[in-house]
Parts: sequence; structure tokens; C-alpha cells
Amino acid sequence: MKMTNRLLNHIVLCCVSLMLIVSATASQAQDAAPAARAHAVYVEVLGNGGAYSVNYERALTPALRVRVGAASWTAESFWSDAETRIQTFPMMLHVVSGGGAHHLETGVGVLPGYRGRDREFGVSGGFVSLIALVGYRYEPPARRFVFRTGFTPFYGLGQSSNAYPDEGFLPSLGLSFGARF
Repeated sequence: MKMTNRLLNHIVLCCVSLMLIVSATASQAQDAAPAARAHAVYVEVLGNGGAYSVNYERALTPALRVRVGAASWTAESFWSDAETRIQTFPMMLHVVSGGGAHHLETGVGVLPGYRGRDREFGVSGGFVSLIALVGYRYEPPARRFVFRTGFTPFYGLGQSSNAYPDEGFLPSLGLSFGARF
């Protein structure tokens, strides 16, 4: 348990450091990204954040984007009355290719989070999963609207009692709606 928490702390620290470095270099490359559409906010359902997530995205260049998000929900066990509180924080780098309104989007990242379980149900604690994305992105150049959909797999690290969503590889699909500004 201590090893998992220590590993989670190191991974989160590395990810936050990476985000700060990327943000600092992005301010130098601001000429490359269109200022009017460098930011996006969207809600993703059944994607990299889990059941849902609220996300902020920043364009570092026209093709490279960095994303951070957050989610928190309670899930009930199908077999008992036990509840599990889950909090996730997806952090990703995305590459958006293609022109006009239609784009191919790929990305990789980490999903640190916390699982708090009902006293009767068992173990609680931090977790880290590797996440990826291969999908379609619709963002018309003259509009603020963003629509995303794609394959959003997880690779849960750690023991199965605490890995999210489960230990090992788990395929998933995601759907997002939001706005650029």
C-alpha cells in the first residue's frame, strides 16, 4: 500500500512538472498557435477520465495540445450495497492532424486518481493508469464548437484490488462536447 502511494506521488509530481515545462515553452511558441482558438473546455463521457470528466485543453502548436481534467463520482456495487467513491485526473498530450473541420486525434497520458471504498467493501487508496486516445475530432475553423469521439483504452497499473478501472488493459470509447476560445 505504501509503495503504491509513493509511486502515485512520484508519477503525479512528474506529470505536474511536465505540464509546467510544456506550458512555459508554449508561451515562447505562441505565434505558432492561433490565439483566438488556443484553449478548449469540454465534457467527456465514458472516455479517459472514467464515467465522465470535465477537461481543459491548451494548444501548444496547431498540432500539439496538452489536456488536464477532473472527475468525481460514486459507483454502487452490482452485488451489494457497497459504494465506491472515485476521483480521476486525466493528463494527456494530444496530436491533432488534418485540415479544415475534420481531424485525426491521437494521444497518450496518465490517469492518477483515488478510490475510496465503503468500509464493508475493502481497500481504498491511490491508483495510476496509462491512457491513450485514437479518435475523430470535429472543430470547424470559423466556429467555437468541438466534438470528439474515439477509442480511449486504459492500462491499470498495480494490484487488481486497487487498479482503475481494472488491472491490465481495458478498451473503452469516449464522446466529448465543448467549446474553443
